[in-house]
Amino acid sequence: MSIQTPLRIVAALVMAAVFALPVVPAAAQPQPAFKAGDRVEVDTIEASSPSRAIWKKGVVLKVDLTSMAYIIQLDPLPGQLPKTMAIPIRPYAAGWIHPAGGAAPHVAADRLRVDANGTVLADRPLLPCDQIVQPPARNGQPLPVALARTLIRCLYEKAPVPGSDGATTMDVVQFVPGPPHRWNKNVDSGAGGTIDTVVFPVRVTWNQKTFYRTYDETQTSNARVFTCYVDVDKWFCGSAQFIRDGAKRQIPVAS
Repeated sequence: MSIQTPLRIVAALVMAAVFALPVVPAAAQPQPAFKAGDRVEVDTIEASSPSRAIWKKGVVLKVDLTSMAYIIQLDPLPGQLPKTMAIPIRPYAAGWIHPAGGAAPHVAADRLRVDANGTVLADRPLLPCDQIVQPPARNGQPLPVALARTLIRCLYEKAPVPGSDGATTMDVVQFVPGPPHRWNKNVDSGAGGTIDTVVFPVRVTWNQKTFYRTYDETQTSNARVFTCYVDVDKWFCGSAQFIRDGAKRQIPVAS
């Protein structure tokens, strides 16, 4: 008998053993229990123990079968943007999501405004702050209220960089000039002021809005005291006293 004969016998036995093994079916792909638009409650920390879970309501935005996950938009807190999270469509994650009742809160959205260069625009024309022309002024003359109002608005109102976002509007709610006083080095500050400079304080309350590509941010009822005076031959206004920052709110933007 040749050496190759036993080898052929061994090979045949191995092949027979392989074909005799039971066929194990592939694991079945989990099927989604929720669809887009379903109201759900999810464990935001995906805790290993139900006693540690932190539950929050939301809406299924998408069922992603590629990554096998639910994309959930969580109900936002007042004045904040909605947040999203993913819950795996896997047996181990079944305890992190369950149906929830009630309607989702209405989330107001602003409209995205862009020009041909992709610059995000404000919702109204901006002040041309770089084009303000002042007539010659002298120290001690009455405060030009309209000009002072514009100079103070231009401390905050700004155009975005072309192709970018960040346009900011500043709308005055209250403008209250106070009695003038001589420059006090312990209170007043700024370039060009001397002991002979006449200073006009103004208390201003205003609303401010900044326009970004994905959201807008508002500040309501900011308040400061500003001081205005003549620096050489031009009026200057600057912030002098903090009163309060306004309430902030973020608003999603829809294109």
